[in-house]
Amino acid sequence: MAIRILYEDDDMMAVEKPQGMPSQPDKTGDLDVLSAISAQCKMSVGLVHRLDRPVGGLMLLAKTKSAEAALAKAMQNKEWEKSYLAVLCGRLTEPSGTWTDYLWKNARTNLSQVVSQTQKGAKRAVLYYTVLEEREVDGQWISLVRIRLETGRHHQIRVQSAAHGVPVWGDRKYHWAASSYAQRTKIALWSYQWKGVHPRTKQQMTITCLPKENPYTFFSEKLGEM
Repeated sequence: MAIRILYEDDDMMAVEKPQGMPSQPDKTGDLDVLSAISAQCKMSVGLVHRLDRPVGGLMLLAKTKSAEAALAKAMQNKEWEKSYLAVLCGRLTEPSGTWTDYLWKNARTNLSQVVSQTQKGAKRAVLYYTVLEEREVDGQWISLVRIRLETGRHHQIRVQSAAHGVPVWGDRKYHWAASSYAQRTKIALWSYQWKGVHPRTKQQMTITCLPKENPYTFFSEKLGEM
């Protein structure tokens, strides 16, 4: 399948990762973004960051080794800012805020959970959210939320949202009480924007990729303003 290229120059490219596709080769052997785009463009590209398999949206890739190193360093130094869009089941008590929790990953089940700060292996997780719009659908409230992470923990957005009582729509791992309709749709978690400085030209960049499928269609007017 062809991968949609959103931006490209001599150093880097931004692509739209399809939901359900791995970011890079894994044990499943399924087609992944890195392999697909390398074949599509007939050149080797470097992976700068990953997205969980169920998550779709914007991914940055490097076309040169120097760009790969520069982008990786910039992300490590938080000079590039990534934002997500999520549809959460429920309403948040505040229009914006910060969630600070401690997460522990169970290596056996590949699931994470919120635990006490004192638990061995617990890692601090910080998430910033802004509510963009709320809608009532079939008698239940859902919220379109912009999310930015200070930390990058395993399944962080999904775990923290569920722990705070507003799980991500369509999340079968952390939203046990999801409605049958939500369970039949893809997870509503989307990498939608990167902001940062170009690795060579040092020009400020903003790259955006908006979701178009359900349940984001409930918020199409708001998304059209972004």
